[in-house]
Amino acid sequence: MICLQVYVQTACASCARSRALAREIAQEFHQVQVEIIEVETLAAEDWPDALFATPTWLWNGRRYCLGTPDPDRLRGAIIRSLSQSSFPSPPKGLS
Repeated sequence: MICLQVYVQTACASCARSRALAREIAQEFHQVQVEIIEVETLAAEDWPDALFATPTWLWNGRRYCLGTPDPDRLRGAIIRSLSQSSFPSPPKGLS
């Protein structure tokens, strides 16, 4: 299974686009676990090491993208990963 964690902040225009895209991905790909995480709700010590700006997308715990990823590239990466393995890793070179 793919787990996408999307770290966002309330007052962030790019984060609004990431939230919308994450919701679309969750609707399109039921086999992908999508979590939208508001950083304001986390204590600083609970932030993952890969998080230093928002939005940040983690793919199975590894940084996938800073900012909002290109929707078509993200969908393509998900489709390729789901077809290749039951434990997909983040695609290389898409950050």
